[in-house]
Amino acid sequence: MQIAHSFLEILAGFIIIVGLMGIATALLKRFAPDLTREDAPPDLFIMAINIGVGLACGLLGGYITARYARGNPLVHALVLAIVVLLLSALSSLQMKGKQPIHYLLILTTIPSLAVLAGGVIRLHQLGVY
Repeated sequence: MQIAHSFLEILAGFIIIVGLMGIATALLKRFAPDLTREDAPPDLFIMAINIGVGLACGLLGGYITARYARGNPLVHALVLAIVVLLLSALSSLQMKGKQPIHYLLILTTIPSLAVLAGGVIRLHQLGVY
């Protein structure tokens, strides 16, 4: 039963991350359609927004996962961070050649580090760290 709870806690954090990033992407496509076209040249402003959204969603997802973890909150956040890192790396491989490599590296690492930071924030609230 513990494994099922852990899986659901990690899944909740993942759903938060994916849901919020989906909402942010939809809002960007709605309010800035010229900047978010697939054939549009890389724009620094949109890149910064994407990195900021990844940071915010990762923090919240990691915090939610750690908040509802019944075991060690940081371990749950770490598992979610690994999942996010792997999926971000796959996404970056698909975008290779369409975006600058430094942007893809940042976009791969920032959300997973933010997930860990969200778990650390929860530990700080608990007085552990």
